[in-house]
Amino acid sequence: MIGRCERIDFAELAAVALVGPANIAYFSGFRATPFERLILLVITPNGELRLVAPALEEEAAHAAVDDTVRCHIWRDEVGPLDALREALAGVQGPIGVEFNHLTLERAALVRAAATSSELRDCSAIVRTARLRKLPEELALLQRACAIFDDALTQVAKEVEPGRSEADIAARCADAVRQHGGETRGFEPIVLTGPRSALPHGRSGATKLAQGDLLIVDFGASFEGYFSDSTRTFVVGQEPDERQRELLDVVRRAEKAGIDAARPGVEAREVDHAARAVIEDAGFGEYFVHRTGHGLGLEVHEPPWLTATNEQILDRDMIVTIEPGIYIPGYGGVRIEDDVRIDDPPQVLTQVPVFV
Repeated sequence: MIGRCERIDFAELAAVALVGPANIAYFSGFRATPFERLILLVITPNGELRLVAPALEEEAAHAAVDDTVRCHIWRDEVGPLDALREALAGVQGPIGVEFNHLTLERAALVRAAATSSELRDCSAIVRTARLRKLPEELALLQRACAIFDDALTQVAKEVEPGRSEADIAARCADAVRQHGGETRGFEPIVLTGPRSALPHGRSGATKLAQGDLLIVDFGASFEGYFSDSTRTFVVGQEPDERQRELLDVVRRAEKAGIDAARPGVEAREVDHAARAVIEDAGFGEYFVHRTGHGLGLEVHEPPWLTATNEQILDRDMIVTIEPGIYIPGYGGVRIEDDVRIDDPPQVLTQVPVFV
């Protein structure tokens, strides 16, 4: 993991102190579900790693990290302050912390443990370090995408009138586990009929009806790395003329976005490429979200494919391309694939569009 630490631009920072679970996992190899107990990773500019963890995670931490990581374990009856002081011993100067993860309570703990150090936000620095995926990360992401493909292929056979959204959502989660993955990060989104016009609606008791649009959006996690993909179905029959038009426009928009997702391109150019197809077809007002986002140890992470993001895309970033049209009172269509930035771009999710 020391090689990953070399990706951090410390600049004037004497160390970084990370609490974000994905960042701790990325730099140390230790994956833990965050609860109320403090877990924190200190990284120094020379690549020294010091992990602060509660006693109930001690065995898991030692099993996950190699001998280059020093573990500072604390017990409930004592509290984390002494362990945190040990982990920050010798750090002189500004400490980088993740303003987007650090609570005020834990910031106070860090200040108490390093009284002479200023706390500065290192969120952007850490995000940048994780943008380009390493070969071992790409392999795990490809496996997560393959699990999604297998799971959705299985679930597609069960899409029929009379099943409920919640039932299909549960089957998505079951199928992911059956094919060797985990469903973490977000619950499957299964929405039918007019409810499919809710981009991030919650699956419920609504029954699938013959001829209705159905959006199925879920992902798989494999060893901490996520896939996230969406397909739209027409329940029990071929699409009618209006549905076919929407599906065709969204398919073409997704292809335009994928074709644009190359090294050296600004993120906003990918959004523009997909959005332009939908706008030219007269449905611009019904495309209400960004074109995509990054994938990795988090299901939503940079780079953000928005209309205003000028960030330059680089080879081996992983993004979703997910244009959609959502017509209130009628229904919605979204098609989403996971894409590796390359020239040409590589589509990692291979399950077919079923209609």
